[in-house]
Amino acid sequence: MGRHSQSSSLSTTLVELGALASKSLTNTTAEHGRRRAAGPAKTSISPAMYRAGGVAAALSLAVSGGAYAATQFGESDIAPLTESQARMQAIAASGEDTADGLVVGGDVAEVSSVTEEVTDKFERVEQESDSLAEGEEKVQTEGVNGVTRVVYRVTSVDGKEIAREVVSRAVVTERVDEVVLVGTGSTSDATADTGSGSATTTATASGDGTTAASAQSIAKSMMSSYGWDDSQFSCLVNLWNRESGWNYQAQNPSSGAYGIPQSLPGSKMSSVASDWATNPTTQITWGLGYISERYGSPCSAWAHSESTGWY
Repeated sequence: MGRHSQSSSLSTTLVELGALASKSLTNTTAEHGRRRAAGPAKTSISPAMYRAGGVAAALSLAVSGGAYAATQFGESDIAPLTESQARMQAIAASGEDTADGLVVGGDVAEVSSVTEEVTDKFERVEQESDSLAEGEEKVQTEGVNGVTRVVYRVTSVDGKEIAREVVSRAVVTERVDEVVLVGTGSTSDATADTGSGSATTTATASGDGTTAASAQSIAKSMMSSYGWDDSQFSCLVNLWNRESGWNYQAQNPSSGAYGIPQSLPGSKMSSVASDWATNPTTQITWGLGYISERYGSPCSAWAHSESTGWY
């Protein structure tokens, strides 16, 4: 009983195929006997020959998917092995482990997915402007690096990468190129062209801007040149009340932001005029230009400040 339980499935297959071989050969002998009754009697096949036939049939199945056995013994009921079954038998016989990847010439090839974020660096774009004195520069749009997420299919053999294929790309952050205004005008032209009329005339008509009321009056007189109506003025008042209280000498002790619009650093306002530290009109002119370029209107800047605490 113990010996029988230890017999392999292959032994069982050999016995069954031996029986099939016996049946086929017996039928063949009988058919020949009917057609050639006058001939000499056929020699009977011994059990050893039956066993040999069974072994041959089993070997032919392993080699050629059962086609040989079906041909030799005339058994149309025996279905040949599929290509996949034959391949699995070959792998099982070799004892190779293919769980970690494809086996190619004895080496293990692994396919994996790798995700990388690629930086798309912004570029500097220069634009000439006669509103700035020749040689002066002003950043109109700050540059922002773009980020693209790329997924690769990587093939490695024995831990060494041999191939890489892009599967997909997705833009995480759009690239924004830096736009820099380069001055081409004379110093007098740049001072006069403030985007809101003559700064000297505005200051004379509205006061010198050294008080909150006079500074607000100067700002209000400039707003129409940006296309803003009076509904935007209250937002501007609220915004710069929060930033500086409309004090042209206000300085943030932590960040160093300076003036009515709290320019950081204050020297940015030199793009309007060199007296940025002492002239409220210069500060207001720069501040309105900053709001227009970055937010489009004072109310949009105020909404951002309400949301984040800064603008």
